[in-house]
Amino acid sequence: MKLTIIGPDNHDFLQSIINGEYVSLKDWSGVKLFVGDAYDKYLEMKKATKEVTR
Repeated sequence: MKLTIIGPDNHDFLQSIINGEYVSLKDWSGVKLFVGDAYDKYLEMKKATKEVTR
């Protein structure tokens, strides 16, 4: 399984994930977590939205 984490660099957040601790994204402002190919689809949708709004 592929996980993509986007957001500000935060060592504590990554260390919590690595240690298998419970992590709530509500506690980490600005962080987005994508599973599988969801990040690629997110980028495609973002690109399509920019093209439509021009």
